[in-house]
Amino acid sequence: MAFYYAVQRGKKPGVYSNWNDCKAQVMRFSGAVYKKFSTRAEAEAFAGAGGGYGSAGGTSKSTGSAGNNRYESSGIAGSSGSAASSCRNTAGGTSASVSVPQGPQFHSVSDIKPEDITSEFTGVDTEALAYVDGSYNIRSKKFGYGGILMRRDGTFETLQGSGTDASLASMRNVAGEIHGSMAAISAAGKQGIKSITVFYDYMGIEMWADNKWKANKEGTIEYKAFISEMRNSMEIRFQKVAAHTGVRFNELVDKLAKGSVGIM
Repeated sequence: MAFYYAVQRGKKPGVYSNWNDCKAQVMRFSGAVYKKFSTRAEAEAFAGAGGGYGSAGGTSKSTGSAGNNRYESSGIAGSSGSAASSCRNTAGGTSASVSVPQGPQFHSVSDIKPEDITSEFTGVDTEALAYVDGSYNIRSKKFGYGGILMRRDGTFETLQGSGTDASLASMRNVAGEIHGSMAAISAAGKQGIKSITVFYDYMGIEMWADNKWKANKEGTIEYKAFISEMRNSMEIRFQKVAAHTGVRFNELVDKLAKGSVGIM
């Protein structure tokens, strides 16, 4: 039986088809987090989520703490209660350091104030930004997404959607993740927005978009083609955040995603 080895924190996070390749990424790496899975989809989900998406059925190992920062790239807590991280652009480089706004968790969308939106743009130089997440209801076999598209003037809109197409549902929450990203970018494009930063907690959102992971399923092929087309008229950046670590807008879109498939 073939196994897939997911490296969530290591020299080069990703999915590996054999233990030796995985070991090379985690040995002598402080705080390495990795896990073995029987399916590639579960391995990709775990590798891309700071909180360990799709963790059931795997064998987990960790050599230290994975941290609790908003960003998966080396975030550092500041004395004022904020954190900093470099934001990757579409060419794979880095832009200015991004400060992490702090505040209480949102119980619902109605808790959001204009200043909550504008504070998210600290260190972000695109016209708009979005948080997106996906979910899957194993009973109904429905995938779905939740998202929030934010503009610099403090306005925002929520995004939700779901589907049951069998070829997509086989990807479980991953189908929701990529459709959430597509929904946010599509909404921005319809408003004439020329640049956007998409905050996500599943690595495939960026990896497939930037051709760093091979797209070999209907859903990922569609997603890659969509991003390529939209980049003809829009600058699209991606920024990974740590899942399930209290990042309040990420936690809120997680709720929206679950609600779209009837979990909450």
